[in-house]
Amino acid sequence: MKNRNAIFAIWMALFVAIGLVLALAIAPGEAEEDFILSPPIQPTAGSVPITPWPDASEVRLIVADLSFEDQAKRGAWTSRPEGVVLTSQQRAIVDKSVHLYRMTKKEADNRAYVDCFIPHHFFRYYDKSGRQIGELQICYCCQGIAMEPALRPTDIYDEWQFDFPRVEKMLHEMGVSTDINC
Repeated sequence: MKNRNAIFAIWMALFVAIGLVLALAIAPGEAEEDFILSPPIQPTAGSVPITPWPDASEVRLIVADLSFEDQAKRGAWTSRPEGVVLTSQQRAIVDKSVHLYRMTKKEADNRAYVDCFIPHHFFRYYDKSGRQIGELQICYCCQGIAMEPALRPTDIYDEWQFDFPRVEKMLHEMGVSTDINC
């Protein structure tokens, strides 16, 4: 009986110690308050607008709009693989939403990035011959942006930013959801 009580006491002390360590590790500290989720939802003041692939003659929106279950059933990730050709006004909205921001060392050190980047909105740029020359990949789940090929060389202090609210308004006017498989 004494051995059982001693073992129980040791386990309880171990659980209390683990709980205390976890509580101290998770408790908010001063350094955590300085972290900024990046990229921001809208371009930061001082960012430079960059027109993606200005020589493109056409931009198409392709949306990964199928549920994961439907993707598995159909063997496809979009219901419209040909996409939707953007009007000149819609293209202008997208083109004016891409920005490059040069961070200070402190800003770069304090950025916290989300790792989930799974884009569902693809703006594909085509030349006059119909060849794809570039693609903006947008994730409304984590507010991430990527492009292929890169519009220009960047380093750790450069951050691509996107005007998510502005483009989201346009997408909703087109009847396109931005809350897909998030």
